[in-house]
Amino acid sequence: MAAQTKADRQAAAKKAAATRQRNEARSALDQATSRAKGAVTGLGNAGKLVGTAALKAGKSVANLAAAATKR
Repeated sequence: MAAQTKADRQAAAKKAAATRQRNEARSALDQATSRAKGAVTGLGNAGKLVGTAALKAGKSVANLAAAATKR
């Protein structure tokens, strides 16, 4: 195996540092994307809950009105 020169080691160190930097940036982007998806999912779930509550409230009012007319 050929002896590694100082210049070779420095070049390898620069390449490794650039790779680490790219990996960190990619990781940060992945985390941001994941958090955004979670927020959107949470909003969707909240919307469904509100819709379900409104539906149940409407049914309750309809049932009360129907019961009142039967009396």
